[in-house]
Amino acid sequence: MYGSTDKLYDLTTIYAISDNNPQFLEKLLLIFADNVNSDLQLLKQAANAGDWHEVGQLAHKMKPSLNHFGVTSVKDVILGLEHSENYEYRHITFLISELERVISEVLLGLKAEFPVIFN
Repeated sequence: MYGSTDKLYDLTTIYAISDNNPQFLEKLLLIFADNVNSDLQLLKQAANAGDWHEVGQLAHKMKPSLNHFGVTSVKDVILGLEHSENYEYRHITFLISELERVISEVLLGLKAEFPVIFN
């Protein structure tokens, strides 16, 4: 399903951080999946409430994890959300749906690549 060129993530940094320790790699993957899902839901709630400061804070909080997992396709999306007060609501909802789409694909890819971990 996911060939190396189709992946929206790159685990090079995560493998380096885990130093070939399978248990630590598993922990990093599970924490990433939990945190990115939780932060995305909070970000959506903040946007629905019009709390642009919180949207920016949550986007900023997500940035390091996404960078560590090599999810570079959402750099501009995160930047836009960090400065959401500069955009119309319609543009922000587009950015959020793009972020949600990419995160969903990344998590599906990770689950396909590591089925034992995500059972």
